[in-house]
Amino acid sequence: MQATEPSNLLSDAVYGHRSEGQVGLLDRLFARWFERLVYTQIWEDPVCDLEAMEVEPHHRIITIASAGCNALAYLLADPAEVIAVDLNRAHLALLDLKAAAVRAFPNYPDFLEMFGRGHSKANIARFRQQIAPLLSVEARRWWMARDAFGRPRISMFTSGLHRHGLTGRFIGIIHAWARIRGVRLEDWTLAKTTQEQAEWFDSKVARLFDGTLVRRLAASPPVVWNLGIPPSQHDALCEGQVQTMASVLRERARRLATIAPVADNWFAWQAFGRRYNVENGPLPPYLEPQAFEVLKARVDRLQMAHENLRIVLTGRPAFVLLDAQDWMSDDELVRLWQEITRTARPGARVIFRTAGIGSPLKRALPQAIASRWRVDQVTADRLHARDRSAIYGGFHLLHLI
Repeated sequence: MQATEPSNLLSDAVYGHRSEGQVGLLDRLFARWFERLVYTQIWEDPVCDLEAMEVEPHHRIITIASAGCNALAYLLADPAEVIAVDLNRAHLALLDLKAAAVRAFPNYPDFLEMFGRGHSKANIARFRQQIAPLLSVEARRWWMARDAFGRPRISMFTSGLHRHGLTGRFIGIIHAWARIRGVRLEDWTLAKTTQEQAEWFDSKVARLFDGTLVRRLAASPPVVWNLGIPPSQHDALCEGQVQTMASVLRERARRLATIAPVADNWFAWQAFGRRYNVENGPLPPYLEPQAFEVLKARVDRLQMAHENLRIVLTGRPAFVLLDAQDWMSDDELVRLWQEITRTARPGARVIFRTAGIGSPLKRALPQAIASRWRVDQVTADRLHARDRSAIYGGFHLLHLI
């Protein structure tokens, strides 16, 4: 894992090109809050990503790392290289850990136990004996450090990996609050059909979003930071109408609960079941049994960098920006797309998601840059309708002309 100073990379990306007077307190607080481990699972469907990118063996993909699930999934498509870039050291440490485990473990069951179940004391021994020697110095230091409660960070693998991170813990709070209101969110896993999933949500869960307390909390940006939603994305979600935020969240939660059958949506398993169904599936592509040996053969094609994305662009045919542009000022968007356009080759593809329906590029990009890119909205809308994470308002696909 390549480390780059200064340590304020995240702050620079969130508000670094605004004047001092334009930077709000919420921007500053979010930048500090997001330095922690936020995700232990990524929340974008890699199956949709790969269909959009049409990966070929000579392709090189650059992506934001986040929890690393998609960077590993892209290797399954046999590209020449995947570069995972992130401003969050914790996320890079998690991806480094996953890659080291692929190299170190002799068999798939150990890999599944660590990253699929993530709640065995044996995972500590696996880390110390097999994984730690293969980690970068920075990733090893991160995992061996202690959390706010004095526990080694690696101990999260003994108590349910996916219940940790800001998002995992926040989901746990939501589950506890729902139980107080008489709703067991894990009952979603018992539904037999998508119709039953919809009926369960409408009769049990929808009403949870109607209370005054929930409406007030949803309207407060700091509350949803734990879902990785920065102040600017909060505004995009509710189109600046904070009083409607609870309704927006209810609509996204319903979509997550109903977009695919229980047997085919590992995102919903995490949200409603707080685990993967490791016995019967579904699992993220990188955790599927057939993926392990393929990853072993290709993991050396994965590179990681702690850096601003635009600094490491070097002519990749595919760019995966996740939802990061929702966080960026217009100045930062222009700088990013100047570099993408300058370094990409004709035919290169960019995919990204947005909290709202529309693309921030429409307002931000000058015509000289926008004219170089063709927007494939038909394909993007088709893939958005199938994206099982279901939490975004838009999926976007562009080709360099």
